Amino acid sequence: MTSLWTASKLALACLLAGAGVASAGQGPAGGGDQTPPPPAGPKVVEEGVFPKSIKIPGTDLSLAIGGYVKVDFIQDFDAIGDAYEFKTNTIPAEGSAAALQSGRTTIHARETRFNVDVRSEGSGGHHFRAFAEGDFFGDGNAFRLRHAYGEFGPLLGGQTWSTFQDISARPLTVDFEGADGEVFLRQPMLRLTKRIGAAWTVAVAVENPTPQFATPSGLVGSPRNTMPDIPGYVRYQRGRGHAQVAGLIRQLRFDSTGSTEDVSTTGWGLNATFVLPAGRRDQVQGQFAIGEGTARYIEALSGQNLDATLSAGNTLSALRSQSANVGFTHFWRANLKSGISYSTATVEDAPGLATTTLDRTQDVRANLFWTPYRLVDLAGEVLWGERSNKNGTKGEAWRFQFAAIYRLN
Repeated sequence: MTSLWTASKLALACLLAGAGVASAGQGPAGGGDQTPPPPAGPKVVEEGVFPKSIKIPGTDLSLAIGGYVKVDFIQDFDAIGDAYEFKTNTIPAEGSAAALQSGRTTIHARETRFNVDVRSEGSGGHHFRAFAEGDFFGDGNAFRLRHAYGEFGPLLGGQTWSTFQDISARPLTVDFEGADGEVFLRQPMLRLTKRIGAAWTVAVAVENPTPQFATPSGLVGSPRNTMPDIPGYVRYQRGRGHAQVAGLIRQLRFDSTGSTEDVSTTGWGLNATFVLPAGRRDQVQGQFAIGEGTARYIEALSGQNLDATLSAGNTLSALRSQSANVGFTHFWRANLKSGISYSTATVEDAPGLATTTLDRTQDVRANLFWTPYRLVDLAGEVLWGERSNKNGTKGEAWRFQFAAIYRLN
């Protein structure tokens, strides 16, 4: 009996052991051999459709966040009205109380800026872009809008560089103002751009009008337009060089709120720009602009109420203005470059203008940029400027500026 009981236990043990082996080779449903899934790998950021961008998951959009932190050390050796930008129209003329002031030292970080750029090739091959940027050049270092625009196919809408301007022909400078004789303006617009072949581009826009002229004593009213400024350009691009000719038609109008009638006249402008390659990396930049009623588009003349004159007899006359600048950028080596530029701007004399009205400005800038690391620039610049008034008085100023720039991408 004992032997039978012992044999029964051995048989049961073998049976259970065999069932355990069989179970170990089956999946949860007993449907054969299955390998457990591998652990999830790390999530990878995918490169976007334009440089320094990343793909936004679940969309066809690419995103880039950019900008830079910049600190400027500025040493003025002569009196000048603007401590942050080298604005030649703020240089006091000889004989004025302001000309007796000394220079000053200024350190600021107002040029620091941030931007967001979103792009997609879109459905059907249509280009899409939305871009916004701001800096701290507002009053009291307040954040202010620089650019805010969108693009879909050939249509751009928003605020950015004027169509009358060629930002790619700007000389290399450390100063935020840049060459004072250049056409330089950001404003809201609607613009259509069309590529023609591989080398030609044409564009036309309607842009926000802001006529600038003074209202004489005895007249009641203000400058007020009833139509937009209409600029356009034709551009030829070949390699690193290009040439561009831009034109502008605009209304200048005085809106009377008194007994006199509303009056208006037409302004026009032409702006020719170029960039010429010089050697492997060097380049020459140039611009020449002329027009009537277009002074606000020129950096040195903007804000001076020199688009037109309004007489006490209620006659509105557009003023002719001209400006030019030329620059040269030279690379000493891959991480060391220099820029030198000269610019000038002038506006015609006319009855009704005060004798102390700005007649002409000119400025010279020379600098050196060193890039010790791909995201860092250290730069120094020497600046000289001169202001001449209608009565022949002049003023000049010298400045030295050092900047440290830390880019975000």
